Amino acid sequence: MHIRTRVRFNANRVKTKVDKASFNSLGHAGGAIRKTAYRSIRKRKNPSRPGTAPSSPTGRLRRSFRYEVDRRAPGVVIGPVNEISGQLWHLHEFGGKAKKRRRLKRHRFRVGQHGPIRAIRPGKFARIELRTSAQANRARRLIDEENQRRGATKPGRYPKRPFMKPALDTHRSQLPKFWRDSVK
Repeated sequence: MHIRTRVRFNANRVKTKVDKASFNSLGHAGGAIRKTAYRSIRKRKNPSRPGTAPSSPTGRLRRSFRYEVDRRAPGVVIGPVNEISGQLWHLHEFGGKAKKRRRLKRHRFRVGQHGPIRAIRPGKFARIELRTSAQANRARRLIDEENQRRGATKPGRYPKRPFMKPALDTHRSQLPKFWRDSVK
């Protein structure tokens, strides 16, 4: 018995399947690393020891974790989002010194102008139209108090408290498993 076979190789179809499998595998790897980093940060009031994952008294750092897979240049970005956690996460991960906050411009408020009337939190004020001279004096006093607060504190020094690198190191040996048998 004699059998004939024809084989057609479609390179574009294979490339499409590989790209889709890579995108899915990167997403699974990113999700696993994100979850490990998330779990390493404990919600407690006291600061953690240098060299261990940071503590988060409010849980805000934990809630800021995201991961995103890029289709155009295959890769995944994992970590806290700056809009939520600011640059604090960078100081915890690599250690360093925080920048000193600049002082507010000293201003003589007058009745009829808009100005701060009370502090919502340090550096943030509720602003209204000042209707009395007492409100104008209070606005000036609030700005002076804020400048004293900013000038009195030295820039904070942060020891290394990495959380993303240990999460990656935990999964480094498992990364090839995310791609195994992914192209079908």
